Amino acid sequence: MLTVRDVNKSLLSECELLALVHVAWQNWLRIRKDLYQQLEVNNAEELINKIVDVHSCKVHEKELKKLLQAIKQVIKKGIDKARTDVRELKELGVRIIPFFSQSYPRELLKYPSQGSDYIYPPLVLYSTYAQFNLNKKPIIAVVGTRKCDHKGRKCAYEIGRLIAHKDFILATGLAQGIDVEAAKGCLEAGGQVVGIRPWLLPESLPLEAKRLLKPAVKDNLMLLSERPWKLIESDVKRLYFLRNRIIAGMAKLVIVVEAQLEGGSMHQIKLALRRGKPVAIYKPDEGTLYWNAYKRYVTEGAVPFTTLDQLDTIVENAA
Repeated sequence: MLTVRDVNKSLLSECELLALVHVAWQNWLRIRKDLYQQLEVNNAEELINKIVDVHSCKVHEKELKKLLQAIKQVIKKGIDKARTDVRELKELGVRIIPFFSQSYPRELLKYPSQGSDYIYPPLVLYSTYAQFNLNKKPIIAVVGTRKCDHKGRKCAYEIGRLIAHKDFILATGLAQGIDVEAAKGCLEAGGQVVGIRPWLLPESLPLEAKRLLKPAVKDNLMLLSERPWKLIESDVKRLYFLRNRIIAGMAKLVIVVEAQLEGGSMHQIKLALRRGKPVAIYKPDEGTLYWNAYKRYVTEGAVPFTTLDQLDTIVENAA
């Protein structure tokens, strides 16, 4: 896949290109139908596949040019502000990653929408802190409840270390509890972690996660989101739900530690299973808060494990 700079040689300056994709994504719900009509596609999945071959990662520059021209026609106002946004985000250390960039997670790009009007991959991602290649190594997600017990925390920590030792990338939501313990284990073992957040600015990290932002790991912890800022009128619960589709979409495998039926982890499990992603789930003690969720998701296709050796085999098979 081409870099943004490579594409620019025959299209636009980097700032102008990023401004166009940024303003389009910030206004996506309002303009998408007009863009679909101009590009003769029915949905975002068709748009992505028309511009990028998701298997070879080849960018069709003629189709990309049509998209950029369509954005200019549809967005009558706001491009000047988008240029300012791009400059300000750059000054804050935020990187803009459009779906046709080689930095965009390829596994996420292939994530099928299955006809959904909001589950498709984000057309733009924003990242800060560490920079590393999200396509060089397999990405393994670890998710679980915030209300975990000591056994769950220890398990998540060891899973994070396992992922680091296998030289894979850990993806997690960086919520307190299971997410943070897995990230801590991975980082302390020298691994790379990408924390998927509902927005980047201002930081929405819980206190446990903020403690991970130490100079010693600054090159190994990336924050990633489809939104640079939290909007005042945002439906926060929906933003967290949509964040979960990114975690499920970019991972080769989703590992679950201590989930509850009504918890946020259930969305990631469902989003993964319904789209053919393998899910591994740690077997909790019978009678605990996590037992019913465990039984349900094993019935729906999640693979149970009780030891790290068993998980090691599952991770190898998935990655």
